[in-house]
Amino acid sequence: MQGIDWEDLHILHAVAHAGSFASAGQVLGQHETTVARRIRKLEQACGHILWRGPEAGLTEEGHLLLSHVDVMQAEVHAAQTALGGGAQPNGAVRLTAVPWIVETVLIPVLADWRPSAPEVRVSLLADHGNLSLLQGDADIALRLARPEGEGDAVARKLCDVPFVAAGDGPGWIGYGPENAHLPQSIWTEAMQEPIALRVSDVMSARAAVAQGIGKAWLPRALAAGFPTSAHVESRPLWCVLHPRTRFAPGVRAVVDHVLPLVARAVCA
Repeated sequence: MQGIDWEDLHILHAVAHAGSFASAGQVLGQHETTVARRIRKLEQACGHILWRGPEAGLTEEGHLLLSHVDVMQAEVHAAQTALGGGAQPNGAVRLTAVPWIVETVLIPVLADWRPSAPEVRVSLLADHGNLSLLQGDADIALRLARPEGEGDAVARKLCDVPFVAAGDGPGWIGYGPENAHLPQSIWTEAMQEPIALRVSDVMSARAAVAQGIGKAWLPRALAAGFPTSAHVESRPLWCVLHPRTRFAPGVRAVVDHVLPLVARAVCA
């Protein structure tokens, strides 16, 4: 392996994250034919096929090379910061969480934080189904359950999210059989009281409480303005990082500056 141009590595990083030559070209301000040519040039220098197209994505060698590129980018950013270069973090960051965290916590937090890091482009993916980090669906995942089956993904517990029984309606807001495994569903059924309405998610439960239909177990962050019980249950909030992109400057900026604000908002 010889004759590798750092700019070609930067382009490989953009292609891997954007998903195609055309999309990477839009991010980089280059024509897709230029991006394709630079990737082929990098493959010739490495002696390996690195990219097989939007459907197949990176080859095994491509993933290996990109893992080192991510570390190199993080080290360059750290060196610039240490030397007083004042380099701004940059790059695209995909962050997934359940909808209520996206809608009520992440969006307000990012609105306040974004002016301090304008070069970080965050995409929020509201999802109940735990998008797969290892398949490249996201760089950061916030999960209300201990992560399983994530291979080399890096996980750490941020905090415990307190839940309280909110509202004073005549019955309880429960969940359907597809969500019977949720802790808040189990807590509700344990009350052994009439179920006034069944819903599919926390935001719907909150809306039902607001209409006076019944009581519901809500994250305390969503229970403001409702009468609440003194009893508190909790669910752990986990942060899971993609093993390849966790060192990228944009990802590190979100982890270091945004996630502590999220933890403060949902776990107080």
